[in-house]
Amino acid sequence: MTQREQLLQEIEATSDEQIQIVLDFIHQLKLKSPKKSLAEFAGILSDSEAQEMLKIIKSDCRQVDPSEW
Repeated sequence: MTQREQLLQEIEATSDEQIQIVLDFIHQLKLKSPKKSLAEFAGILSDSEAQEMLKIIKSDCRQVDPSEW
């Protein structure tokens, strides 16, 4: 039996009050998980790939018209 299966089996035998405690704990774990920095992606594109991406963004992405606001 996998750990996930064991956990689900335990949850089935747990009261709603205790499940709420477990949910609160899981939510706290998610808040404390380390955030990945965008800096780790720096340099993954070649110059030509970056130029192509910029060109596509400029031509295909919606442009904001300030007069619409």
